[in-house]
Amino acid sequence: MANTFPVTRISPWINIDLSYWDDLTRNRLPRLFRKKTFLYHQNEMPDGVYIIKSGRVRITSYRSGGEEKQLYIAEQGAMCGEFACIQNHPHDTSAVAIVDSMVYFIPYHVLEEHMRRNWSMAQKIMRLVCRKSSIFVSQILELSFYQSLQRIARILLDIAAQYGRAQADGSVLISIKFTHQDIASMINTSRVTTSNIFNDFLEKGIIGRKDGHYILRDTEELERLLSEY
Repeated sequence: MANTFPVTRISPWINIDLSYWDDLTRNRLPRLFRKKTFLYHQNEMPDGVYIIKSGRVRITSYRSGGEEKQLYIAEQGAMCGEFACIQNHPHDTSAVAIVDSMVYFIPYHVLEEHMRRNWSMAQKIMRLVCRKSSIFVSQILELSFYQSLQRIARILLDIAAQYGRAQADGSVLISIKFTHQDIASMINTSRVTTSNIFNDFLEKGIIGRKDGHYILRDTEELERLLSEY
């Protein structure tokens, strides 16, 4: 069944048709990164970019006190690591596989050569950078103007856009599992606050749970919460 909502350009889940990168991945073999394995670490110098063939990779920033801010999720066809390569600067983030993932590695000199010789490839990279910039600006605005309640409503709708499956009763089943800590890291709030809001949504019937999966029972109410701000 098709996704219930369209995926917006500010959704933190990036999914691109793999054929978009055919010129880069042709004749290359992907590498398996097991769940919880890092593709690259924050503050290390880059040597290339990564294109996700399958699986999911979390792009996140850590602070010395252990705080974590998830920036986006790279899914099939998404590229990560290009910011550091283009700037010749250490990675500002880390990339870690959420599930077992097959990933192409493209040395930066190869990417740079393609960009120099092929304007179409340079445009593709710029479009991706702009897409990510839109995601980051949206997150800054939400942190500036939204309360935790509204940020959770937004992230639930974003997850539903990517993984939601319409049910016969009109509800939307989210096909992946996630924890309150996962959500808290994405929207920069505490796990306790996230848990309290989820419990409130459950009590009001806005969401439900089934076999460890969340169900959106009242998407209109989630959208209404956003429209108030």
